[in-house]
Amino acid sequence: MEIHSPKHPIHSRREFLREVGIIVLGVLIALGAEQAVEAVHWRAEVRGAHASLRLEMITANGNFAFRTAVRDCVASRLDSLDAITELAARHAPVPHVGTVQPDIANAFLDGDWLAYRASEVLTHFGHPELEEYGGYYGQLEHVRDWIAREHDAWDIIERLHGDPSRLGPDDFAAIRGAIAHARTSNVYIALVAKEEIRRATQLHIPVPPADTARVRSVCTPPSRRSTPR
Repeated sequence: MEIHSPKHPIHSRREFLREVGIIVLGVLIALGAEQAVEAVHWRAEVRGAHASLRLEMITANGNFAFRTAVRDCVASRLDSLDAITELAARHAPVPHVGTVQPDIANAFLDGDWLAYRASEVLTHFGHPELEEYGGYYGQLEHVRDWIAREHDAWDIIERLHGDPSRLGPDDFAAIRGAIAHARTSNVYIALVAKEEIRRATQLHIPVPPADTARVRSVCTPPSRRSTPR
């Protein structure tokens, strides 16, 4: 912004005040225009951020709805596998176990959130709104960690696939621990999923219904057949 000196000599106090007033007015107009342009810019940036985060959260919400819907089915499957484990550990007759690990893994992405957090855009969100977004994405990070550990537990439980009677004491000890961890993870993830859905609702982000085909696949008990003796 440039400020020009008066073009004509100033001969009186009135002329001096008039010139100063013109300069001050020009400065105020320039600053106001600059702030208006900046405000328009950030409004557009915030709208874009809202749109991107909305899409990212809708995907996560669908996964949360799914984990809420299958909580009891996962618990039931773990109870069944636990019973098989104890039978096999006592050398009692056990069924042949088919598919062990249910399709419960989900990708919870937060790339857009991280990108906006690294920029200045989030500073232009309303404070209560930003708190809800921050809480949502903070929990998202924890859920990803729990799902990774849950997956590791199911990888151990997978040893039951086929004929569990082939396993030894070390296998059964590892499977018992993995089942306990998978139970805890299942409960925790489902509880957080309900809280995340609440936060999303507060932000007017839609929550898609759980995928019925996936729910059905998780809620169908693993196939079994008697093991020849």
